Amino acid sequence: MSGFVEHLTARHQALRYVAEALGFPWELPSERKRLVDARGRAVCGDIIAPESIPAFDRSLRDGYAVRSVDVRGASPSSPAFLSVKGEVPMGKLPNFSGTAGSAAALFTGGAVPEGYDTVIMAEDTSRMEDLLEVRCAGAPGDFLVKSGEDVACGDTLLRRGEMIDARTALSLAALGITELEVSRVRVGILSTGDEIVAAETPSLLPGCVRDANASFLTLLFQELGCHVTVYGIVSDVPEILQERFLQAQSENDVVLLSGGSSVSTRDLCVDLLRTLPAPGLLVRGVNIAPGKPTLIAGSREPGRLVVGLPGHPLSCAVVARMVVVPLVHLLRGGENSGADRQVLVRAGSDVIGKMGVEEFFPGEIRGGTVWPILAKSGYVRGLQRCGGLIRLPENRETVRGGEEVEVCLW
Repeated sequence: MSGFVEHLTARHQALRYVAEALGFPWELPSERKRLVDARGRAVCGDIIAPESIPAFDRSLRDGYAVRSVDVRGASPSSPAFLSVKGEVPMGKLPNFSGTAGSAAALFTGGAVPEGYDTVIMAEDTSRMEDLLEVRCAGAPGDFLVKSGEDVACGDTLLRRGEMIDARTALSLAALGITELEVSRVRVGILSTGDEIVAAETPSLLPGCVRDANASFLTLLFQELGCHVTVYGIVSDVPEILQERFLQAQSENDVVLLSGGSSVSTRDLCVDLLRTLPAPGLLVRGVNIAPGKPTLIAGSREPGRLVVGLPGHPLSCAVVARMVVVPLVHLLRGGENSGADRQVLVRAGSDVIGKMGVEEFFPGEIRGGTVWPILAKSGYVRGLQRCGGLIRLPENRETVRGGEEVEVCLW
């Protein structure tokens, strides 16, 4: 067979099948990294909160801590009057507790003394020495955060395989977790095709194209915290392809063959993937467009994942994002859902597809609306303004402008 596939596997089915066949998640090498150097890396085990945040009841406003029962019904025309018991300095815990008819002066972020259950903003009060006039009521919990309300000691902050990014770093750093064990995934990229030349080639010969896919794949998987090695371009000569592939396979956990599912190299790659230790070639065609002729293979011992990607840039990008990225998350212990985030967005114009195949179209998201970007599989600008991939499932042929459509966020 050359240039087509006989049996297509649904994408989600392929992901499950490959994960089970290769025994994901794998026990990957780990290394200790500083939090600020760990962007995109996956944690090797669950990260448990060693303490609570906040460690004390904390005010969200400048003002006064009071008992809500003492200011019930208070208003500008009928204020409540309390005695100021003391002031809580910033960075200090109070040395007194709240009692009936009293208040404590405090500042934003300051500790709320025990016995008080609400904070009244300073602008709703007037003070004369130790007498405080309160001109509004307060409900329990107003303008304060209870101890452990944000993070409770023992909470699971990150589960094994989840990624570190700026959002997760916020809670980790707040708990003093500035170093942690992260997994190390090595990705090797091998470009194939007689017509492919290096991206830095100054002028092209007729019939040649620069290797854009290697740069795209490198940056995509570096963003996931992977260590990426590029093995250059290999012509469609079986002996040379095999030699370079064996080198990449011996040095990496994941090997990506850019152009490895195209017509000129497909049979060469199929034969090559069949030489892998068990289970070997797993998927020979995925029911997605673009990207149908994708090849997926691998071995359990040693743990290797190999994917033959289409050579056309947009097809390569779609398969990398919607097939390879989820597999990388799964092999290091994360959830597929973390790599396949979908939202419903209103379509700005019609999206025309066809039944029976899962289709992806690059889309630009503006003002809560997604606009399809005209792009064929060989286009390179299709992703430039892409905020996500518009997804049409196998049973949906067309989306009209104004209707909701699934978007897989980039």
